[in-house]
Amino acid sequence: MTGSMLLPGRAWIFTLLSLFCVSVQTTVLAHEDTHGGMQHNESPNLLLSLGMGLRYLDSDEPYPYPRLPGVLEAGSARADESGTDLDYAELGAHASFNPQWSSGLRLTHHGGNDSHTEIESLWLEGGASFADIRGRAGRQEVPLGFENLEHSHSRTFGITPIVMRAAVADAWIADGLRLDWGLSGGWSLGGGLWRNQGYPGVDSGELNLTTLRLGWRNESWRLETSYADADAEGRALITVGEGGHTHSVPSCDTVSVDRVCFNGNARVWNASARWQPVDSAWWIGGELWRKKEQGDLDSIYGVPRYEGEVNGGWIDMGYQITPSLAVNARYERMNVTNYLNGVNAGLIANQVQIASADKTPHGIGMVVEWSPWRSVRLLGEWHRDDADGASNDIVLLRLQMSFEYTHAFTSS
Repeated sequence: MTGSMLLPGRAWIFTLLSLFCVSVQTTVLAHEDTHGGMQHNESPNLLLSLGMGLRYLDSDEPYPYPRLPGVLEAGSARADESGTDLDYAELGAHASFNPQWSSGLRLTHHGGNDSHTEIESLWLEGGASFADIRGRAGRQEVPLGFENLEHSHSRTFGITPIVMRAAVADAWIADGLRLDWGLSGGWSLGGGLWRNQGYPGVDSGELNLTTLRLGWRNESWRLETSYADADAEGRALITVGEGGHTHSVPSCDTVSVDRVCFNGNARVWNASARWQPVDSAWWIGGELWRKKEQGDLDSIYGVPRYEGEVNGGWIDMGYQITPSLAVNARYERMNVTNYLNGVNAGLIANQVQIASADKTPHGIGMVVEWSPWRSVRLLGEWHRDDADGASNDIVLLRLQMSFEYTHAFTSS
């Protein structure tokens, strides 16, 4: 199965968008502070952005893997993204009302075989004038590690780390409220309450996710540890009975041979670090992830007790060759363990495809990033891993372009 080629009928869209791409794409993270992604604002202004990206992917095996062996995933099997296609097209807005209050919006259309449009972020942020406290309410990235706080289109590596897909399905976005306090000595503390609608939890229509975060930084170091506790009562799983890619998800309201539901809890821990000496072109960083799930697997064959763990992480190293050219390298590794206790435990383990958890997936990757103009970003990536039990070489080329317009509001 291969991805669709770029159709001539779409060419006018790309041509039109490229004509508008005259300045570099800027994200909220470009103004990151000790609050781990939230920012202080200066003068009132409105920033409008239009961005788009094209991609080409070639791999020995279908990528992304339809299912990660040994991982209790959810939803439908993933479609192969091989070939050339639209990566994304997005509209964004960021308004700064005063030094305390701002808001943001990002509407994105994703291309490829899983083509869809969604509101990826919509939030209002405010801070106290008498203390270094900020809050953000609305749809946003869950504060869990450095990589998850960076929007997927802005990441240097387009291939998501294996353990991050296993833990949070590439990225974790939810509706909620997060608060962050800047403390003395470079320390910061944060927490949040969320209505989570996706993996590793499930949409229950209420507040079902809590997060905590502790961070420290100075001129060269940035360290952080974070924790998330998600309700996963009624998470539907695609089973071996459903072959290939499908957009349908089994319902936990009905009993059938191809439906298994996880009823339990998912807890995720993260530790992240980055070191870049002052005025140095070199930097090194990495993240450790651990997810533990406990509950029951409700199957037509029985309801065994389940406990599973995902552990792993990655190390990155980068060098800024020139202001417009950089090279980055990554090594990653993951371990999975699963325990089932109950009637037909072995049968159900095969049904939900977690019987092959004895592997230790690992991989290496390299990215060359070049920005020849302020409006253009080119990334060439090579990755080799054995997540599916065999060596897989992946080549990913990305072209990203953007346009921004800023209007400053001044008092009369």
